[in-house]
Amino acid sequence: MQHAPIFQEFTATQIEANGYSIYDFLGIETDVRFKEGWKKFAPQVGSKFTPPLPTLNEHYIDWVLTLESVARANGIYRMVELGAGWGTWAAVAATASQQRASINEIEIVAIEADVTHFDWMKRHFSSNRLNAPRTHLIHGVAGPDEGMVRFPVIDDPANDYGASMRQVHSGRAFVEVQSYPLNSILDKLSGPADFIHVDIQGAEYDIIPPAMETLKKRVKAMMIGTHTSLDKHNELAELFEGHGWREQMNYPRGQLCETPYGQIQFGDGLLAVSNPEF
Repeated sequence: MQHAPIFQEFTATQIEANGYSIYDFLGIETDVRFKEGWKKFAPQVGSKFTPPLPTLNEHYIDWVLTLESVARANGIYRMVELGAGWGTWAAVAATASQQRASINEIEIVAIEADVTHFDWMKRHFSSNRLNAPRTHLIHGVAGPDEGMVRFPVIDDPANDYGASMRQVHSGRAFVEVQSYPLNSILDKLSGPADFIHVDIQGAEYDIIPPAMETLKKRVKAMMIGTHTSLDKHNELAELFEGHGWREQMNYPRGQLCETPYGQIQFGDGLLAVSNPEF
């Protein structure tokens, strides 16, 4: 496999295993309790090694796009992750930024609605020493409007990362969480976002269309995981094109796609767009 050139701009880090985490090539440790079935992959406590580059699956693209956004940054790097889970990509962005001499400050906003996943995100950032002054970890959802909304209760957090406020229906337990529109999320940054990573299980179709003018003025690049249907995916791609965004990648959900790095089977769809205004 020929890895994406962007990986050459970052240095792999040797780690010493703690016995309950897995590690990526940047040295980020992820508690295996965050994901069912990962315990068997935890290296033996005390073992020292340099983790390899990511394997070729649908999340390889997340790696490429996140690292490319870091490599483009100068001065302050600003990143937002919506539907953050344990803050996977926000943590990658923050850690990668620490390797760049061109970046002297990091601003992160990561939002997660499930209370267990949110607690895990706080633990993940703390264990990886990522609690910079302008890091905002928020318990809530990205929504079209400000206010309280219903979010389904997740019975098995280590197995279920697919919940959405769209899934609240009669008979399913729910909690109320704060909803934050995109303009108020972006207000937490001191300037335009270098990158927004979106994985909100279908709610992307509720929050992105009414915020297109805001995004065009305040965001440099985005990656959106798409759900629900191919028609919805295509409508969102056309929406960005109609507002003058440059499409970088477009992979439909549930399909085997040819990428610059080889064939990848996608579960969710993926749209990556950049803003020529910046």
